[in-house]
Amino acid sequence: MATAAIHIVPDDSFDDWIVRGDIGDEFGHYPTREAAERVAEAIAQQRETELVVHLPDGRTTCRSFAKGWLARLFRR
Repeated sequence: MATAAIHIVPDDSFDDWIVRGDIGDEFGHYPTREAAERVAEAIAQQRETELVVHLPDGRTTCRSFAKGWLARLFRR
């Protein structure tokens, strides 16, 4: 079963990027968004869930690593 989405967010001072789950579990801090994305993508693929990147300007991007019927749901 798929778990909660994985999020990448900049910290309050924009010094690093945090990878965390919906329920608040934190997977680490990384110096660049790219480094955080590599880790977050691996976690999202393993858990077959969605990856949400929160950008400093308030925009978000989403990618689904879900398989089967859940993947079709995220594509809508």
